[in-house]
Order: sequence, then structure tokens, then C-alpha cells
Amino acid sequence: MLREYELFYIIRPDLDDEQVRTAMDEIAEVVVADGGEVAKSSLWGRRRLAYQIAGFTDGYYVLKEITLPGEKLRELERQLRLDERVIRSLITLSQVYYLPEDEDRRGRPRVRSRRTEAGVPADDQVADQGAEGVEVEALDQPEETEDGDLAVQQDEAAEPDEGEE
Repeated sequence: MLREYELFYIIRPDLDDEQVRTAMDEIAEVVVADGGEVAKSSLWGRRRLAYQIAGFTDGYYVLKEITLPGEKLRELERQLRLDERVIRSLITLSQVYYLPEDEDRRGRPRVRSRRTEAGVPADDQVADQGAEGVEVEALDQPEETEDGDLAVQQDEAAEPDEGEE
């Protein structure tokens, strides 16, 4: 059964650009030879390692999204360990979660807020209904003062802070 994986590996920093590209192509060929396919490949460039690995403090980071039969995973890991250009590798199962459009993770219907296309509530929309049908008051919107600063109007009934009277 074909599964989707993310293959992340670090190539030695003492290689030039052409050698790095050759190493990336050869690893992609190993994936294809094992019956898989490379969906996406990205070279992140030369980056500093969090700690020293095999005497190196830098490395070329590479991320590939691959599809591969599960039984061929060990062979790919073995090939990466044997390749002297690769100083570290990690293969993880790519987990994709698909949620139905009208439900959240727990199967409850999603509550859509009434907002304008720009994402800002319209003037006549001062309240919105929450998940249980309870009225939720709109937040205070900042207003621009004469000097161009933004200020939020506070309720007159609000209690003053300590030290203010």
C-alpha cells in the first residue's frame, strides 16, 4: 500500500551546489527505484545545525514529500545511512486530516459569524450568536482621535483603576 511520507535530510556543507543537486537527484532515484514517487522537493539552503553532527556545524537542509510502499521504507532508510553525503535524515508519515465542511472535529455544526467580505462587522451587526444561541456583544472598536492615535471608548460605568479617582 502506498503511503505519503515527508523525507527530511541534511547534506554535508563541504559540497558545492552541483554536488548537492546530484545528491538530491540520486536520493530521488532511490525512491523511484523502490516503487515510489517524489511529489515535492525543496532545498532550504545552508543552515546552522542546532548541535555538531559528524564534525559539522552547518548543512544543506532538504525536504521531500514522497509516496512509497511501506515495505520499502527500511531500504530507503538504509540507503540514506550508507550515503556519506547525508549526515542526518528523518522520515515521517504525512498525516492529512480532512474535516467535513459543515462540521468541526467533534461533529458539531460550525457556527459562521455574520461578517462582511472584508472581515469587518457591518455597522448594523452589533451582536452575533454564539455556539449555544447566546447573544455575544461586539467588542469595542478603536476610534481615531484628533491627533491620529487610536483610542477605545470605555463604558462610563466601568470602575476606575486603583489610584485613580
